Amino acid sequence: MLCVYGLIRSCGFRQPIFTQKRVGQNGKIFTIFKFRTLRARPHQSQDFLPDHGSKSILSLLRCSGLDELPQLFNILRGDMSLVGPRPHTISDHILFASILPEYEDRLAVKPGLTGWAQIRGWRGPVTCQHHLAERVAHDLAYISKQHFLFDLAILIGTVLLPLTASTKRPRLLQTRDVT
Repeated sequence: MLCVYGLIRSCGFRQPIFTQKRVGQNGKIFTIFKFRTLRARPHQSQDFLPDHGSKSILSLLRCSGLDELPQLFNILRGDMSLVGPRPHTISDHILFASILPEYEDRLAVKPGLTGWAQIRGWRGPVTCQHHLAERVAHDLAYISKQHFLFDLAILIGTVLLPLTASTKRPRLLQTRDVT
């Protein structure tokens, strides 16, 4: 983790780790830790100006999932587990719950560092209503089948994911897609 921290710092980020509020088990709000691999949005202060090499390194960290390593602290704190539905931001949670009534059923277990939906191709930003429905269906299937061997298979699949996954993503889900 220290190597990734140093690598991100060398790419120009002064603060390689950032925090965000997420929705966890039973709707409990918690603070998640993540490595910063994206530049600030235009309305936020700029934290760095990456060169081409830095962009490639940061993209590799995102694609490999190494940017999620600080969430091991969330696991140690008891906010998360290794495997489970991925936690969403509060705003995404509100939007997704308004689209799918069964969405909140995924809060029955602790959120995970990785999950069944992620290794089955439903990782990254939610791109459309179908993407959301598939992700939630996979999360609920995980909850109903939760078992040590299933968790182990998901963890192995997560390690292998960067070797097999496509990084192409369609457009993001917009409010107009759900009206």
